[in-house]
Amino acid sequence: MATLADLLTSKIPPHSLEAERAALGALLLEQEAWPRGLEILCPTDFYKESHRKIFTAMARTVEASGAVDIVTLSEALHQADQLEEIGGPAALGQLVEEAAILPNLDQYAAIVREKAKLRDLIRIGTEIIGRAYENSHGPAELFALAQAQLEALGHDAARAGRARLPVTLAQLAAAPPIEPRWLVEGLLLEAANGWIGAGAKVGKSYLALDLLLACCLGVPWLDHFAIARPLTVVLVEEEDSAWRVYQRATRLCAGRGVAMPERFHVHIRTGLQLDDPATLNPFLRWLGAQHVDLVVWDVFNKLHTKDEKRPDQMLPILKRVDRIRDELGCANLIAHHSRKPGTHGPDLASGGQKLRGPSEFWGWSENSLYLSPLTGKGTVRVEPESKDAIVEPFKAHLEDLDDGARRWVYDGVVQSKTAQAEATRAAIVEALRDRPQQTASQVAEAVGLSEKQVKRHLKTLREDDAVAYDTAPDRAHTRLWSLTERGHDAVPF
Repeated sequence: MATLADLLTSKIPPHSLEAERAALGALLLEQEAWPRGLEILCPTDFYKESHRKIFTAMARTVEASGAVDIVTLSEALHQADQLEEIGGPAALGQLVEEAAILPNLDQYAAIVREKAKLRDLIRIGTEIIGRAYENSHGPAELFALAQAQLEALGHDAARAGRARLPVTLAQLAAAPPIEPRWLVEGLLLEAANGWIGAGAKVGKSYLALDLLLACCLGVPWLDHFAIARPLTVVLVEEEDSAWRVYQRATRLCAGRGVAMPERFHVHIRTGLQLDDPATLNPFLRWLGAQHVDLVVWDVFNKLHTKDEKRPDQMLPILKRVDRIRDELGCANLIAHHSRKPGTHGPDLASGGQKLRGPSEFWGWSENSLYLSPLTGKGTVRVEPESKDAIVEPFKAHLEDLDDGARRWVYDGVVQSKTAQAEATRAAIVEALRDRPQQTASQVAEAVGLSEKQVKRHLKTLREDDAVAYDTAPDRAHTRLWSLTERGHDAVPF
């Protein structure tokens, strides 16, 4: 077992290039070992950059065709312009030759994983030492930061060690999975994927910027949703300009009375495409080195070159985001546009069902936020959708402060459309109980709604046999509404 002193004096190198080559060679030789290999290893476990590229190309080839050999691997690396970078076909042949002597994937992979964990420990220790020397954080904050990073490292190690084989519930109970933590209480779990969905010009980019700011500062978002700890966050911005991001961030920081934070990274208009390894891979290499907690991708239609109407073209992109989550451990929120409402009939879809693109988009997400505009400047209704919690839709607005500063303000829970309709119909029933034989106009005045809205609800109540109407004696086209016996007994909804 290596001591900290050994590591700091480099007596034991935190890598084994021999084990890395042997693990890669074993995966080429043992095709049936791939399910186990993908469970045990990920690209960032490899110390040498060329080994990371080889493993990534192998994994993608297996995902696409179900198998990999030297020929298909060489072609995959050639297509990615990486074949010469890793040493050419000869380097691949050497991997197989070395592994053929004693092919033992589990043994080699265990060494690679152990060395990767040692490097992570060195990184965490170095970061804490550096922050302590800077004297910019108190001991309690440094301890909490170190504890959180060590817990996350332990969580990743436990997850990587699980085999993808069936287990009984009794076995699952004997070694229960580690419960994921909330990054944003009730809204976003660690290592979860989802959407920030809204129509154009609703404010999703501005609200997402405020969410990222709260996360990296470690303060409750909208002064309401707790943040687990100060997070490292990234904004991949392919829609807005650097100036717009800077201007908005400046105003939001001024609204909070803080300086621009260091844990907030931006990647603006670089041409990054989720379906283009040439632009994506350099970013992922950087991302893996930073140990980022949350990435917001803005906006989806500018992050790929495929046809959003075709599931066969969209699902591989979503799988790629899943792989980013699984390999790098970060949560991902993708800003995406809602589809335009139809021209005929009401739009009965809600939340993720309104997203532009195939229906699979909705089912893919784990934790999402869907925005819709409300009356008032910068006022939105936010509808959270989560597989892990139930949070009522809430209202928020963008408030202008002195000297150009701004802040997003939480305005409380907003009733769902169904709850609002039920409350409205209950108010109409009470108005008719107090005074029957009223016109729709009189009922509208009593409940504080428009006559058009009241007529729509009266129609529903009549279908439920809760109200009925008589024709006014002196006005043949005027209806006088009253409660039926059923309406007097109870509200029928």
